[in-house]
Amino acid sequence: MLGVSEVVVSVLLLLVTVLLAATVVSFFFNVVYSPAQSQFVLEGAKPLCTARVVAVADNGSGYARIYVYNRGNSLCIFDTVYAVYNGAVVDRGSIYLRVQPGQVGFNDTTIRYMPGWAYRLTGPRGEVAEGRP
Repeated sequence: MLGVSEVVVSVLLLLVTVLLAATVVSFFFNVVYSPAQSQFVLEGAKPLCTARVVAVADNGSGYARIYVYNRGNSLCIFDTVYAVYNGAVVDRGSIYLRVQPGQVGFNDTTIRYMPGWAYRLTGPRGEVAEGRP
């Protein structure tokens, strides 16, 4: 009889361990993982920024001033500007430009103004707008 009780205790101990592990995993997925996934889904469901660079001009100091029209239904935020020439990035700068839907915004950059360059704006949520002088 002694051998049977040891087997039963071992099986019960294994069962308790598996149940405890399942509880910990369930807690992780319900409390930690699911809210983070929900935020990703909500961020992906937001309307995309639809913007267009309508003009690039010299700001009077030799640097580019970029005008952006937001033709979409959501706020566009841009934080980086690139100067592109022949498919290669020749300069990069940081900006902060918020453009409300249906409005035109502009920003003076720290990138030189060159008529042959294309200027590309990017934002933290994947916003992209590009234009030439």
